[in-house]
Amino acid sequence: MAKMILLLLAVFVSAAMANRRTCFCEIRASTDRSDPIFLDVDDPRYSHWLHFSCSTAKARCPDDCRNSAANALGGAVNPLNHDAGVSACNELKRQVTPDSPAHLYAHYKTSSCGHEGYQYLGELCCWKIDFGPAYPVQYLHNPSCSADQHPLGG
Repeated sequence: MAKMILLLLAVFVSAAMANRRTCFCEIRASTDRSDPIFLDVDDPRYSHWLHFSCSTAKARCPDDCRNSAANALGGAVNPLNHDAGVSACNELKRQVTPDSPAHLYAHYKTSSCGHEGYQYLGELCCWKIDFGPAYPVQYLHNPSCSADQHPLGG
């Protein structure tokens, strides 16, 4: 009887291990997966003790990746809200002008399912704020990539 219980336990443990899926997720400034990662974000993980299908993981991964990206940026995406824009500008650390804005994408790939893609997160423009060598350079989010004059008049 003890051997039977151990056998059943081994079967359930191996089944649980086999029914795990990961939604690998990162933010890139391009639709091309070979471009550098802008920001690596938490990877959603899925499991069920009995069965977790690829079709379920494929259905959940895109939205879960977008949500992970929004959480990592600390705000809403598509369009980027103020908090997400500030976080993205601080991560990017360069001026991005309205005539050549950055576009952010959440790239996802579902483990062991052969499913990958991306979702648009939003357009990003950042002003460089530099008060001189005595102060650290700051990057200010430019909401809606406004072509208005720089906030410091330059």
